[in-house]
Amino acid sequence: MKLVLHTLKKDARRLWPAVIVSLGLLAMLARADRWRADSIVGSTEGWLHLLVPLAWACLLALAVLEEPLTGDRHFWLTRPHRWAGLLSSKLLFALLFVHLPSLLADCYVLIAHGFSIFECLPRLLGKQAMLAAAVTLPAIALAALVGGFAQFVMLLFAVAAAAIFVFGPFPQLSALQRPEDYLRGDLVASMVAIAAIAIVGLQYRRQKLAVARTVAVAAALVAGAWLGYVPEIFDYRLRAAIHPAAALALRMERRKQDTPPQMALPFTRTTVALPVVLSGVPGGARYHIGPVDLTVSTPDGRRVRNTILTPDNQDEKGLLDAGVYRFPYDLDSAPLNLLLRFDHTLYEEFKDRQVRVAGRMSVSFYRMGETAWMPMNGRMAAPAVGHCSSTIDEDRWSRSAVKVLCESPSQLPRTTSATLAVPRVGREWQQRLGDSFNFAIGPRWAWLSPLDRGKTFFPISDPGTRRETYAMEVPLEYLDKARIGITPEIATGYTLVDFDFRDVTPANYHVPPPSWR
Repeated sequence: MKLVLHTLKKDARRLWPAVIVSLGLLAMLARADRWRADSIVGSTEGWLHLLVPLAWACLLALAVLEEPLTGDRHFWLTRPHRWAGLLSSKLLFALLFVHLPSLLADCYVLIAHGFSIFECLPRLLGKQAMLAAAVTLPAIALAALVGGFAQFVMLLFAVAAAAIFVFGPFPQLSALQRPEDYLRGDLVASMVAIAAIAIVGLQYRRQKLAVARTVAVAAALVAGAWLGYVPEIFDYRLRAAIHPAAALALRMERRKQDTPPQMALPFTRTTVALPVVLSGVPGGARYHIGPVDLTVSTPDGRRVRNTILTPDNQDEKGLLDAGVYRFPYDLDSAPLNLLLRFDHTLYEEFKDRQVRVAGRMSVSFYRMGETAWMPMNGRMAAPAVGHCSSTIDEDRWSRSAVKVLCESPSQLPRTTSATLAVPRVGREWQQRLGDSFNFAIGPRWAWLSPLDRGKTFFPISDPGTRRETYAMEVPLEYLDKARIGITPEIATGYTLVDFDFRDVTPANYHVPPPSWR
């Protein structure tokens, strides 16, 4: 133990400038997070969410490389400096200069926003476990594979380039949201953490450099393939296995679409609407229809698979995308339609042929949580949501609006409704948290923040400048009588629905473009 503490003090004494830099960056991030009153980070805070993990990774690499693991001429390989003591000193270094400061910064932000540290303790410890899996262990493992800091930096650039190739330059930049129990990131983090532990064990205990590097390359390939090439629908299959719901069936009706769903028509696509019916739904059950994974095939073997839009590929142009929608979309009793949005060239090829449309779609069941109400310019603790507040602010179009912001140390429910009601006049306006976002350049993934935030806006109409479309806006004179309700949707189960529609002629279900096109 004495030698462990001696090594720890030596590392701290030699690396104190790097420690100061990492602590300074973390302090800047904590201060920005503490004063942020928005669901989207600003430019400075967004970059800090990238720079702080990089600073931690470099700091840990410097500590490991104080006693390099590659080669056989280092002093620590001889007695009495044993591998277990050396590894313990590096882990203590990570605990003292990465995890403890991160935990204190999280506590500072939570206390400033009115949350109890003791109530949030499981969430805080879970975040530290995530930080260990995503930063600490991989950084130590990478440093154990190289003989100098320059090589570590080159490996770090290689990992960053691979991440950009898979995710694009700024992950989670868009308004598209992941499910609240998205499993893919957790699975990949677990795989990376297990591989990192194996590499550290091989290097510190046995110095099996070739084997350790093989494990690293294999783990990188598996993680990249999982994120980049495993279909998005596979994640829904895992959730359906963990939280199963009632078995459903989707069948096609042989009727032409009566009311063209013009709201869903992009100008660059030709849309085909297949009338469908979903059967087997328990009476009174609420559900959302998720992504559809399908293939359109012809008798001669031509097959085209749809592109499932995610936050990672939403800017890519595919030949076909698909989804099941209601029209009107806000009416639960409205008929369902399977929309196939073809590239114009592909539609011309398929329109008069009998094709087969087969695939599967995901359905998530939910129940409505308790509605909590607050007055205008008020605050409250909403059950299953967190701390919510309402203020008069400006939306992204610089219009006066009622801003509703909710914050939680746990992940917010994927769908949370906000209702602005004026009981005396019997009027209500509905929005959803997360349907408003800011235009900004740079990273906006606040993954180090201990708070999950969601916001929405209710536009305000002034009597002097009121437009004909004011029905979508809240009259200014109603605000002193208004109150705001927050209602979460709580997921109860998931299921996958397989379908197979044969002998479909796309031209028979073609939806003409809107007259104003």
